[in-house]
Amino acid sequence: MTDTPSIDRRRLLKLGLLAASAVGGLSIAACSRETPSGDRKTRLLRVGAADATNSTGLDPRSASAGASMIVLRHVYDSLMVLEGDKYQLSLATAVEPNADATRWTIRIREGVTFHDGRPVTAKDVAYSLRTLGTKPSNRASVYADVDVDAIRVVDTHTVEVPLRRPRGDFRESVLVVFSTVFPDGTTDFSKAIGSGPYRLDRSDERTVRLLAVDNHWSGKPTVQELEITRIGDAATRLAAVKDGQIDYAVNISATGAQAEQGNSALVIHRGGPANANALSFAMNQRLAPFNDPRVRQAVRLAADRQALVDTALRGLGSPGADVVGKGLPGYSPMIVERRRDVATAQRLFRDAGVKELTLRAAEIVPGMMTAAKLFAQQLAEAGVTLKIAEEPVESYYADLAGLATHPFQAFYYSNRPAAVHLAATTTKTAIFNVTGTGPDYWSRLAAAQVSPDDAERAAAFDQLQREFYESGGDLLWGYQETLDISRAGISGVRMNQSIPMFDRATVD
Repeated sequence: MTDTPSIDRRRLLKLGLLAASAVGGLSIAACSRETPSGDRKTRLLRVGAADATNSTGLDPRSASAGASMIVLRHVYDSLMVLEGDKYQLSLATAVEPNADATRWTIRIREGVTFHDGRPVTAKDVAYSLRTLGTKPSNRASVYADVDVDAIRVVDTHTVEVPLRRPRGDFRESVLVVFSTVFPDGTTDFSKAIGSGPYRLDRSDERTVRLLAVDNHWSGKPTVQELEITRIGDAATRLAAVKDGQIDYAVNISATGAQAEQGNSALVIHRGGPANANALSFAMNQRLAPFNDPRVRQAVRLAADRQALVDTALRGLGSPGADVVGKGLPGYSPMIVERRRDVATAQRLFRDAGVKELTLRAAEIVPGMMTAAKLFAQQLAEAGVTLKIAEEPVESYYADLAGLATHPFQAFYYSNRPAAVHLAATTTKTAIFNVTGTGPDYWSRLAAAQVSPDDAERAAAFDQLQREFYESGGDLLWGYQETLDISRAGISGVRMNQSIPMFDRATVD
C-alpha cells in the first residue's frame, strides 16, 4: 500500500502548527488512491483539531473535547450513542430497567473483539463502567448515581448496574453521554486497546495515526488510515487545509468560513443547531436584581436574537429560545422563537426599578464580546445601561466554584438534549448552575428523572423546559454551530455532538 505523505514538520513550523493549543449530551476532502481492483478508497485522511486539554490523549478517563475525543470515538466502542436526533444502541444490544429504574440490565453484542484479539465480554463492560465512574476519572460525575462497587456480571454478555436512586433517564443521561469500553484490568491506556472501527498505529505528543479495522462489527471503514493532529489555532487550521498540509480542519471561525465561502477548492461543513455551542447571557435567579422574575423577562424581551446571530456569528448560526437542546431528542415543541418586545421590556424594567446592569464577559467563544456590545445597544433601547466587565479569557473559568456567585455573565454550553443538559447543569451539585436554580426546582427535576416510563418522563421534562423558557435564567440568544472546512469532494462524514466521524467518508 502506498502512503500519502504525512505532515511535513518543516512546513508545519512555517505555518505555526506547533503553537500551543487553545482551550476550546448531526464532507470533507482527503488524499485518495485506487486499489488494485479499481474500487475507490480513501487511503489517508489528515485531520487537524484543537484540544481542550492541550494534548492528544488516549485515556478515556481524562480526554476532553477536541482531538482527543475524535481519537476516542474512533478507537473505542460505546454502549450507546447519539446519532442525529436519536439515541442508538451500539455495543449494547439492550438496556432495560427493573420496575422502579433502580437496577439496569445491559446486554452486549456477541462476537466482538478488541484490537488485540480478545473477545469483548460483560467483565470488560463492568470494569469499564467502574473505572469511568470512579475518580480521578473526569467522567465520575456522570456516574454519580451508579453504585459502581455493586456492578455485577450476570453472564458472558450481561451486566447488571444498580443505582443509588431511581433514574429512568439512565440510558440518555449516563450511557449516551459517555460509555466507552476497554479491556478488564486496563490501567495503561498508551496502547489504546479498544474495539472500535480503528486501531492505534502510532502516536506522539501531537499526532495520532489510526488504521482501519477490516472486521469491525459495524462494517469495514472506507477511510483506511486516519491521522489526527492537534492544531490549537483556528486560523492556522484553516491555513493548513489551504496549504495542503491537512485535508480537514475541525472548528474554524465564522470569520474564516465567511472569507472562504466563494472558494470552490474548499467546502464548509455546517453542523447546524444539533452540533453547536448554545450561547447565553446567564442571569442568576438567586441574586439581585435577577431574583425578580420581571427583570429576567425584560432582559429576554429586549434581545434582538437574529441581529446578535447576524452580527456576532456572521449569520453562521441560528437564534436560540432560552432552552438548550434545539435539534436534539426531547426538545419540547412548546419552545418557540421569542419575539422582541422593547415596549414591554421597558415597562418591566421601569416597574422593577432597574436602570443599569453589569455583564461579566470575555471572548470565551469567537464573537461573544461583539454580542455583548451589541446587546448593550439593544438594552439601551429599553432604557437600561449595560456595563460590560471584560475579563481575560484565560482566567474566566479559573474559579469554577465562584461561577455561581456572579449575577449576570456571558456563558456557553455544548448543545445537548434538554434532559441531559438540565441534569448536568441545573442540579444542587452542578458546577455550572449559573442560572441559580433552587430547591423547589431540584425536587421537580429529580421527580422527572425517576420515571422509567419514557412518555411520562418526556412530559415531565417538557414541563421543566417550559418553566425555563418562561422564567428561567438563560437568555440563550444563539447557537454557534460547528464550522469545519475541507478540500472539496468528500462526503459521508457524520457529526455527533460536534465530533466528526470519518469511518464512512468517501471521495467523490
